[in-house]
Amino acid sequence: DTEKYVEANNALLSTDYSNINWYILRYADVLLLYAEALNEWKQGPTTEAYTALNMVRRRGFGKDVQTPNTNVDRSGLDYKTFQQAVRDERAYELAGEGIRDSDLRRWKLSHTLLNREEYGITGKRLLTRVFRENRDYLWPIPATEIEINGSLEQNPNW
Repeated sequence: DTEKYVEANNALLSTDYSNINWYILRYADVLLLYAEALNEWKQGPTTEAYTALNMVRRRGFGKDVQTPNTNVDRSGLDYKTFQQAVRDERAYELAGEGIRDSDLRRWKLSHTLLNREEYGITGKRLLTRVFRENRDYLWPIPATEIEINGSLEQNPNW
């Protein structure tokens, strides 16, 4: 409920219209984005990147976030293994929050992870997921926006 972040005199205007117009990020999301950005920028994990990642891990394991803990902390990783550690931690920590698709698109992993067949418990194929690498990383530009701005061109393969 986002209304808890708004002062009482500035509360919900109606049941279908809220005056809150911002995206709320969890602190764990911010820490993991920071760790990821530092790793990408420096082409390897920094002390600050480890601190951010390990704070999230410690909280997840019920430990004090400010106190190093050799049982849960990550250390000694190179660029690629730290990158994967952050990606894994995002999957664990932010599961069910509706941002995994954005992460997979940002990392350009959707075409490898989403193209698969899915089967039911009886073994019957339910569906085949198809993510087209040459098209689906970009969303289509709405036709109304192209009509408004004639200099816009539709994204490739849409």
